[in-house]
Amino acid sequence: MKERLLLLYKLNRIDKELHELFSLRGDIPAKIDDLNSEKNVLDERAGEIKAEQETIINQEKSVASENDVLLEKMEKNDELLRTGAVKSNKEYDALAKEIEDAKSKIKANEKALKEDNSSRKSEIENELLLIQVQLDEINAELEQNETELKELTKQTGEEEKELTSDREDILKKIDKSDFEYYERISKVRFGEAIAVVRKGSCLGCYSSIPPQKAIEIRMAEKFYSCESCGRILIAEELLTA
Repeated sequence: MKERLLLLYKLNRIDKELHELFSLRGDIPAKIDDLNSEKNVLDERAGEIKAEQETIINQEKSVASENDVLLEKMEKNDELLRTGAVKSNKEYDALAKEIEDAKSKIKANEKALKEDNSSRKSEIENELLLIQVQLDEINAELEQNETELKELTKQTGEEEKELTSDREDILKKIDKSDFEYYERISKVRFGEAIAVVRKGSCLGCYSSIPPQKAIEIRMAEKFYSCESCGRILIAEELLTA
């Protein structure tokens, strides 16, 4: 049991050192995550309005193509009327009506494009410009934070690598149920799962430990936890033995 307890203590020391290394990075990782989230939202919005812009462009092409067909038909009908190829008033009136209908349709198409699409195209272009400005700012801030994080990671990289390796070695020796117990407390106590008992006090929360329980903790025949803070207790004498 003493060996199991000491292994958890060693693990906790490594976890504390790793936490201190990670804390040197401050809020930079969180900033990077937030900036990437903002970037994803803007990229998604840009994709949506670009798709809308593409739809408008395709509509304009379709209308332009339709107008070209109508103009060609108007020219043919006008040619027939001017050359006198029409043999009857009924046929003449029919061709004249087709020309007027084509003119009306072309006019309606141009009006629709101007009223329905022109203002929206302008709004889309302005929004895309604004999004690009925001993305440029985010990318610049991202680059700065990532550079800082890279430099900090470089400074602590070797130490972090060594501690991580030591942690993996210790984990191989720790019983699975012991580790699960340790992890539950560690999450609640922010990485401070183990507390040393010194002169009858828990150094985790500085609560007094009853004399009889302090003796039992030194004997280390089972796991004991602090009644005040819940940390796993280990007697200082076990660490110096």
